[in-house]
Amino acid sequence: MKGWWGWVLSELLVSLFAKITILNMTIENLKNWMCIPADADSDKINNAFDQIAQCLKEKCVIRFEGKGYRILDFEFYYYNTNHRDITVHPRNAEALTWYINDFGGIDLNFKSDIEKVEVRTEKKNNTYVSYKYTLTDRSFFGGILIRRIQRIDDKYIFDGPLKVSELFRVFSAADQHHHLPVLEISESPLESIGFKQCTRHNLLGSHKGVDEEEIISKKVEYNISQCFTEVDPVLKSKLKEELKDFKGKLYRYCWGELS
Repeated sequence: MKGWWGWVLSELLVSLFAKITILNMTIENLKNWMCIPADADSDKINNAFDQIAQCLKEKCVIRFEGKGYRILDFEFYYYNTNHRDITVHPRNAEALTWYINDFGGIDLNFKSDIEKVEVRTEKKNNTYVSYKYTLTDRSFFGGILIRRIQRIDDKYIFDGPLKVSELFRVFSAADQHHHLPVLEISESPLESIGFKQCTRHNLLGSHKGVDEEEIISKKVEYNISQCFTEVDPVLKSKLKEELKDFKGKLYRYCWGELS
């Protein structure tokens, strides 16, 4: 019995410490959590996800044009050599910056660093420039996709990444002092609502196949062809195998109906 009570006390202390940590969270604390080390293992990455998720659910508000917006749905995406989630869009960024992803949605960036390569294509006497990224053991990058927000004053919900991006759609081309949406830490905890933790939405995209293994293979091949320079066949094989595991990760936090 003593051992059981010891375990209960330990769990209560962990829970209490977590609540105190969230209550005392500052924007600088959050920024530090968003700087996941390049060599962090999966346990450290998942711990960072947990801390950040608690903060986004209970303390964070997006402030824009005098109005506050609560985050109701978000997904974690992160790649490093110990957490090779190839569904993540590569980018170079400082922590806690906004990023318009390739599908028009809005990410909150982790600190990200990956080699970027200029690709030149000659066509009809013109030179076209594009960019790809080179995966190495030193690469680390990712962000948090914001899928749903709610305007606090009238409870209006912006449902879906493209709806969320309306806040980032139009800004003055001439006014150098315009204000972008800003992430703030609320002085007091937000109203407690029930978040579900689940798998990420449509992670494998629209790829078709006779079975899941073929669909995963197509997803990996497509992402590599679109975003990266040539990838070693051995690494490519590992990325396909590891995506089977990442597909089932509960990296989405959502309030309300799933969409």
